[in-house]
Amino acid sequence: MDLIKLSFRSAHVADTNKIITMYKSGFKTLFENYHDVDTNPYMESENVINKKLLQKNSYFFFINYGQKEIGLIRVMIDSEDATHAKISPMLILPEYQNKGFAQAALRLIENKFSDIQEWYIDTIKQEPQLLHLYTKMGYKLTTQPELHIQKGMDLVFLKKSMHKCIL
Repeated sequence: MDLIKLSFRSAHVADTNKIITMYKSGFKTLFENYHDVDTNPYMESENVINKKLLQKNSYFFFINYGQKEIGLIRVMIDSEDATHAKISPMLILPEYQNKGFAQAALRLIENKFSDIQEWYIDTIKQEPQLLHLYTKMGYKLTTQPELHIQKGMDLVFLKKSMHKCIL
């Protein structure tokens, strides 16, 4: 796989229907497993997505492989500390999963926002492949208590500190 072709394209309000379609595809399995109507992007309305697209310090991108849009990633810069950011959500469409695209997208977003010193992400504790991805990419579980969403579904919180070399 030629990861050089991986790039981002900013998402805009005009892209809302495309985002909804990608959410329905990318988050369908998690929705079917947990039936989580409150926090799963699968259930987000056009209005909620539009608010996120227009939110200050929020950057929404399509993940492109060549000419194909294969996923989405959103970065939210902390309004009180511009060196901290959270990724939420990130998705790779099912037909492109398990091919290294998520790892490449994380590396690319971290490089794009090179001033960020602390990255945060949360994920479902009961999804070992997601935990494996993030820990493989250098994210570590924080001491923040798990957030119980419903029976059999808990969120855990991860953080990655970026080490800058000072010459």
